[in-house]
Amino acid sequence: MIRSLNHVGLIVPSLEIGRAFYECAGLETRASGRDLVCRCEGRDQDQIRLIEGPKKRLAYVSFGTHAGGLSEVRARLEAADVEIGHAPVEVPFGGIWFKDPDGDWINVQEADDAPSTLPPPPEINAPQRYRRIGVRACDVTSSHKRARPRRLGHLIKFSPDVDRAVRFYSDVLGLLVSDRALDILAFMRSPFGGDHHMLGIAKSSHTGLHHLSFEVGDIDEIEMGAQHLLASGYKDGFGFGRHGAGSNYFHYVRDPWNSLIEYFWDIDVIPEGADWTPMGASEDEMRAVLEAVWSGTPAPKDFIMNFEEPD
Repeated sequence: MIRSLNHVGLIVPSLEIGRAFYECAGLETRASGRDLVCRCEGRDQDQIRLIEGPKKRLAYVSFGTHAGGLSEVRARLEAADVEIGHAPVEVPFGGIWFKDPDGDWINVQEADDAPSTLPPPPEINAPQRYRRIGVRACDVTSSHKRARPRRLGHLIKFSPDVDRAVRFYSDVLGLLVSDRALDILAFMRSPFGGDHHMLGIAKSSHTGLHHLSFEVGDIDEIEMGAQHLLASGYKDGFGFGRHGAGSNYFHYVRDPWNSLIEYFWDIDVIPEGADWTPMGASEDEMRAVLEAVWSGTPAPKDFIMNFEEPD
């Protein structure tokens, strides 16, 4: 079934505006036919495909499955009476295409996560666990440090019916719920183990993209990436802080069309077959899922707003 998040397709009114933003965020861009694709430095895998169109919207989400997994996906879709269709846009890859209950296009293809060739970040020193001995964590000879996103870790998308969406992604595609807050928000992970979530589903009146989240090497890169975007004129979103659901440190910045990009570091990893109990059963747990453990500033009122226009 679903093993990884491959990449996300976005329709945007201007490829050049998109190029400027994502390059400023630390991604590398290149043309792919009429589209523009974004990659992480040192990683041979598309992470975002920008497709020019009249208004910004989520075009599709592409997931990876194991070798031979497509037949199981196809069988589950047919058992659930989900129509398998053709790609809604021109793309240079195959796989299975279908719509989720919200009408969002999903692609599943046999694909493994590409490894990163960037050097590992410095070890972290913590009480009773001193792993960086005789080595500086910060290069004091460098004038500045920049964010170097290493992979697209997850996306959060909106849905008018979170419960229905969770049933689809769990019953049909095999994802597991890591944490949730009633019918407001749910975080879902691969059954093969990995990050706390590769997909989040948040309640709204209609579908749309909330944010794309990129893992960086350390806390410094979170803030240096965010501050570089802010100094370049982009709008702050939310952060710096640490989430309750997933435990990752974060900072969000608005893209040119009012969705968000997130830099994250130190997310919970849940192995295959883990005895993991989702939070959200009690009022305190639900609050922990919805709110940050701490943040420098409170979440703005528009943080959970869906800026995409409904069809």
